[in-house]
Order: sequence, then structure tokens, then C-alpha cells
Amino acid sequence: MATVYITKELITRVKTKINSMRRSERNSDLPNIDKTIPLDASVLFNTGCWGAEHVHLLNVIPDTWLIPVTESSVKVVGKTDDGRELTAFLRFSGMQRARQRPTPEYWNKSDSKFTLSQLRELPPEMLGRAELLQRWDECLVELVINDRWDKIENDILEFLDKCKSLNEAVKLFPGVCMYLLDEDIERLDRKIERTAQRKQIVNEVDTEGLTAAAIAAKLAEAS
Repeated sequence: MATVYITKELITRVKTKINSMRRSERNSDLPNIDKTIPLDASVLFNTGCWGAEHVHLLNVIPDTWLIPVTESSVKVVGKTDDGRELTAFLRFSGMQRARQRPTPEYWNKSDSKFTLSQLRELPPEMLGRAELLQRWDECLVELVINDRWDKIENDILEFLDKCKSLNEAVKLFPGVCMYLLDEDIERLDRKIERTAQRKQIVNEVDTEGLTAAAIAAKLAEAS
């Protein structure tokens, strides 16, 4: 079989495979992160939409003047421990008393937003508060997963960039096959000349970590 060169197209396919593995781990560890919650979180929505200082106006404005909201997302924004901005969304359905806030513009305000500190200061019994805080925690986990897979992608691409061909890459680090599509594995020339003089390339790569991550992703995909 012919030598398989490391082309831009192959790199694109490697990125596709890595993103698939990333999604498998995310879906396994966070199966509910994209789900809509059936819960009447009207008070929570109204507080985030109108603002704590204006939400009392709902009691004096005729309800027929307001536009009802039965399903919508509520978001919370804050910072991670390392200072990065993070936004978490949670969509609620089945709201009975949620209303858009009138504005001077042509459209009404229909989004609901809290800072993390504002959300934590709300009464613990408010429907939706605990669920939104849980979604925040899930997004923190998702961030960790994304950070790890970003590093894996960077390490794999740097390693491939140092190799003369995919054949050499597999010879130096057989575990790289876990990050290849079947079509590329099938094209590999297994009869590779000795490349002992280039062995130092793989020594710069965390092969054990990359292999473990690939195996974990496969297990997550199979579960």
C-alpha cells in the first residue's frame, strides 16, 4: 500500500474524529445538559426578565396588557475559579404566569438573566433556582471536558505536524489510530522502515494520556 501523507484533508478528518469523541464524553457525563425542564418557573423567569426592582409591577399592570411566556430559557452569567466568563442556559416549559416586560422599543423584553451572585441570593424555595444552579455546575464540568479535549487536539495535531507521513506517526505512536477515521487506517502502509532516529518526536507527546482519553471516549460512546 502507498504511503499515506498527512494532508489538510486528513487533519480535518482527525479534528472531526476528536470532536466526535468529545461529544461522546460530554453526552455520557452530562446527559441532561441540553434538556428542557418541565417546571413552572414563572417567578424565576419574571425576576430575571423584569429585574428584582421592577417585578412588583406585574401586580399592578393588567394581565391583558402583557404577553405570556410558556416556554423560555433563563441564563446565569458568572466567572469560573480561574476568572473566565461563563454563561449557562436552562430552558423551562409549562410556565403559567411568566410575562414579557414592556419596553420603550417596538419589541418587549423576553429574555431572563441573572448573575451568579444574584441567583444564589434568591430564596432557595423559588422554583427553578436549584435547577439553574445545577445547570451552572454542569456547564463547569463541560468546560473542563472541553479544555481537556482542546489540549488533546492540540497535542495530536502538533505530533502529526512533526511526522513525515501517517505511516511514521503510527509507527512512533500506535495509539494515534484511535484518533483516525476507518478510511485512513485502511490506507496505512504497515511496512514502515525503521525510524529509531526520529523516536524523540513521540517522547514529546503524552501518549499515555492521549490513549487513555481515546479509550474513555470509546467506552462513553458504547454506553
